[in-house]
Amino acid sequence: MSCITIVQIFTMVSPAAEGGKSIFADGFAAAERLRIADPTSFNVLCTTVRRYRSIDDATGWHLEARGPVISAVNRKNKEHLWGPVTAIRHNDLDRLPDLPPPPSCGTFDTTWKKEQEEFYEKLQIAHSKWDEILGSDEFRLVMDLQPGDTVLVANQVRC
Repeated sequence: MSCITIVQIFTMVSPAAEGGKSIFADGFAAAERLRIADPTSFNVLCTTVRRYRSIDDATGWHLEARGPVISAVNRKNKEHLWGPVTAIRHNDLDRLPDLPPPPSCGTFDTTWKKEQEEFYEKLQIAHSKWDEILGSDEFRLVMDLQPGDTVLVANQVRC
């Protein structure tokens, strides 16, 4: 499944015994901040396809998805490559390890090893910047949900 769920619905059944705060972030605003603050990291999160998996043995659910953290309209213009952000995929709990792209030279040699190192370094920098922005109080909403409270989350917009 490569398509993002447009709306997710979460209902609080029973709060956790300790902690239990629900934290939400405005991913679209955070993506725009990243685009301005660090265009290279924005590009990395738009072009690196991530894999996500959630398995719940109790319910029998096994969900898998793939796609970039940030989906944006690709304008294919070197000066203004990315247009409006259309979707956000962010869930550290469901994210699988990243696999580097195949070797550009066609063989697994020292050049490929260098490409791998650069891939992981750029990805680490991009995720650090992204997490820093998402962790900012400017983009976060912290709530104590009570049993029966329902939250709808929009992960995608139509352009």
